[in-house]
Amino acid sequence: MFITLLSIGVTIVLIRYIEQFLRSFYISDLENKYVLITGCDTGFGNLLAKSLDNKGINVIATCLTENGAKQLSDCCSMKLTTYILNVTNEDEIDNLKEMITKKVGDKGLHALVNNAGILGKDYGSPETLLMSNLTEILKINSVAPAVLCFKFLELLNMGKGRIINMGSLAGRVPSVHFFYGISKFCIEGLSSILSFQLKKYDWNVSVHTIEPEAYSTTIAEEDELEKSVVEGYKRVSKFSKEKYPTVDDYLQIFLYELAEIPLNDRVEDVTNAYEHAILSVWPKNRYSVGNMAKYVIIPLSYLPTSITDKIFVE
Repeated sequence: MFITLLSIGVTIVLIRYIEQFLRSFYISDLENKYVLITGCDTGFGNLLAKSLDNKGINVIATCLTENGAKQLSDCCSMKLTTYILNVTNEDEIDNLKEMITKKVGDKGLHALVNNAGILGKDYGSPETLLMSNLTEILKINSVAPAVLCFKFLELLNMGKGRIINMGSLAGRVPSVHFFYGISKFCIEGLSSILSFQLKKYDWNVSVHTIEPEAYSTTIAEEDELEKSVVEGYKRVSKFSKEKYPTVDDYLQIFLYELAEIPLNDRVEDVTNAYEHAILSVWPKNRYSVGNMAKYVIIPLSYLPTSITDKIFVE
C-alpha cells in the first residue's frame, strides 16, 4: 500500500515538473504581435500595457478617459497605441475594430485581453440593491467582454490568437460582492462555453481566464462604498430594520467587515499571469492567482456546497 501511494505521489510530482517545463517556453517574433487590452487607465491593464510595450510588442491599449490615455502614452514607446473606448458602446467597439483591422493587416491579432471592469455598488442587504446598479455592472463586466470576443474573432483567428478574460475567485465561490460575483460567474461561463464552441467549429483561437484573489487596486473607493451602503439603508425592509436599528449597525455588517478581507499587494502576480497567458507557447486554461486562491479557495470550491457555504458564512 505504501509503495503504491509513494508511486502515485512521485508520478504526480513528475507530471507537474514536466508541465512547468513545457509551459516555460515562450513565443518568438514579439515585435510582429499585436495585443489589444481594455481598461488601461489604471490598475492591472495599465501595468500590463507598460510591461508588454517594454518587450517590444505592439500594444493597443483602450482607456476610458483622455487623461488616462495621455499618461499611458507619455511613459511608453511609439509602438503603443491608445484608444478612448467605452466598452459598453457598440459603435465605439466597431470603430476600434475598423482601426485595428487597418493597423494589423494580414497579421491579425495575437491576443484580446478583456481587462476592463468595475466593482459596482452591491453592498448591503439584498432587498436594497437596485436594478440599475446590476445592469451597469453586467454591461461592463459581462456583456462587454462577450461582445468584444465576438467582434474580434476574425482578427484573432487570422493571428492564431487567444482571448484572455479577467475572471475572479468571486466567479468560483460565493462572495460578499453580490453583483460583482454574478458578473464574474458570467465570465466563467463565457470562457468555458466560448472555448467549447471555438474548438467545435475549428477556430484557431484559444480562451483563457485569470482568477485572482483580492488585490490592492484602484477598482474600489472606500468613500463611495460607504456612501452606497448608507443610501441603501433607506431602502431596508422591516425585517432588516429590526436586525440593524441604526445606520452604524448596518455599516458594521455590510461594509466594515470588508476591511477584514486581506488584500494582496503583489499586483505583479496578476500581470505575470496575464503575460504567461499571452506569451506562453502552451498557456493554461485558468490561472488562479495568489496563494490564498491556489491553496485554499480553489480546493474548497470542489467540496459540496453545504460545506463551503458553512465555511464562507462563518
